[in-house]
Amino acid sequence: MTGTHRPAATIWAARALIVVAVLALWEFVPKIESLQDVSPLFDPFFVSSPSMIWERIVDLMLGRNGQPSVWPYLWKTVLATFLGLAIGTVLGAAMGLLLSNNETTQRIVSPFIAVVNATPRVALIPIFVIIAGPTLTTSVLTAVVIVVFIVFYNAYAGGASVPAEVVQNAKLLGATPREVMRRVRLPYVLVWTFTSLPNAISFGLVAVVTAEILMGRIGMGRLLADSLSNVDATLTFAVVVMLSIFGVVIVTLSQAVERRALHWWRP
Repeated sequence: MTGTHRPAATIWAARALIVVAVLALWEFVPKIESLQDVSPLFDPFFVSSPSMIWERIVDLMLGRNGQPSVWPYLWKTVLATFLGLAIGTVLGAAMGLLLSNNETTQRIVSPFIAVVNATPRVALIPIFVIIAGPTLTTSVLTAVVIVVFIVFYNAYAGGASVPAEVVQNAKLLGATPREVMRRVRLPYVLVWTFTSLPNAISFGLVAVVTAEILMGRIGMGRLLADSLSNVDATLTFAVVVMLSIFGVVIVTLSQAVERRALHWWRP
């Protein structure tokens, strides 16, 4: 026997121990005055503390102690992220499916796709602001241009990974190019598209928050900008923690949808 599998309880206990150790170090080490002159990393003013961050999160959730209620901010970010993710995923998957099914079209448009993909999408935010103003539309567009290429390259790779003999057999059985695309390539595209969703969600959320920071529009990015202008490390960490929790939740939901939608693909 070359290896052993640890029980799930042992794995979770080890993870919990790591979390507790990190939080304890973060909470108590910056309180050692002799270390505060060594580096800003040991100064509570710059790194805050888990207890202060938790208290600020509660204040934001309840809208108390001079803190605004976080829910209107979070809702704007959540809405823009979901819309951008949905639109970008559908467009990216459709592009990947169509181009993987038509080599001529793929060879024609691939240089243009590469050029657009190489363009820093953050640089497009001012253009979106000029077109749509500092609105929800700008946040959604920013997420779309990030998500669409993440999904597209995965979807295209999935469509192109169909074994050639499978396509040839389908054609011998009388399948038209459209039927090959729909019945043969589409399942591969769907699997690879769902595989790309965790990255697409993460980058889409980052895109929305970045757009909100640059626009000053209400959202979690606006809270981050406010924390920067007020040099408030506790608010910064509180917003980051809440965004992290939101990111984990939607990634978990996407994995649940994947398991449900693609149960036929599982061995």
